[in-house]
Amino acid sequence: MKSSNVSSDIASIPAMKALLRARAENRMPHAVLFTGLNTETLIQAVECLASIHLASDDPLSHPDCRLLRPGRKSRRINQESTLEVVSDLQLSSLSGRRVVIVHEPDRFEASAANAFLKTLEEPPSGTLVILQTTHYYRVLPTVLSRCLRFHIGGEPATIQYPEWLEWLRQFDRFLAGLSGSLASSAKSTETIIPLYALCASFEDLLEKFLVEELKLNPAPPPSEEEGDDVKEAHKESMRRDLWSRMLLAMEERLRVYGRQSPNHRLATARAIRSLEAAKVRFELNFSVVAAIEGFFIQTLKAFAAQPK
Repeated sequence: MKSSNVSSDIASIPAMKALLRARAENRMPHAVLFTGLNTETLIQAVECLASIHLASDDPLSHPDCRLLRPGRKSRRINQESTLEVVSDLQLSSLSGRRVVIVHEPDRFEASAANAFLKTLEEPPSGTLVILQTTHYYRVLPTVLSRCLRFHIGGEPATIQYPEWLEWLRQFDRFLAGLSGSLASSAKSTETIIPLYALCASFEDLLEKFLVEELKLNPAPPPSEEEGDDVKEAHKESMRRDLWSRMLLAMEERLRVYGRQSPNHRLATARAIRSLEAAKVRFELNFSVVAAIEGFFIQTLKAFAAQPK
């Protein structure tokens, strides 16, 4: 089903205007990669272009539209589903045009990407492949080289739940508490206790927000072959999007703190690097508490090691 949030302004953004001109001049690329910071905006752009190519108001339900997206809890695009789409493209189309939509091509298994390369390079006549990701730097070079990339504007969606805003205020107070010496036991206690409270509440809030987000954006209807895999993959995708936005908000707070506290810029820079490491651990399905705790401990060490 087509997203109910598709903006009428999507077709007016520069990337879409360029593609519409290319279509009118018969220069339409056969593979387009949309990149940007806002997943919802990217999906809107994908649906808009698919709608234009298939001349359909509901391209996702069109019989000549195929989807590739991460499946199962591992959230990878596997070889089996990829070969199924490639095989379908060998059949006759009903409209003379086809669209293949690839969500998060950075999640391709290597074998799946290799199975898709021929289609990506020379798709059947009338076929448009549209890919979208917020992590284009993780897309395999062999996939990137076969697409024409367009950056779609838009800021990453922020989390506005009151509980999260309060968590960020506590995080600010934690950072402010690092400005003094960490030598005294009293000071250490005042720092350590809030640290572990922040770790525990981070995971609780992540799961709470996930429930709310799934109510607003339920999983798409699965095919008979996909079954519950789609729901699980959608849930993991939403969780990934949430913690990514939560860590981004923390990074912004760290950068503001670094600008306001010149004497602590080196320690702040090290803390930001630790936050990047936490992102990697999240990607590798580490425990939420373990990943965020590692960040806080490394941040404590960074501030404790700075020159007095």
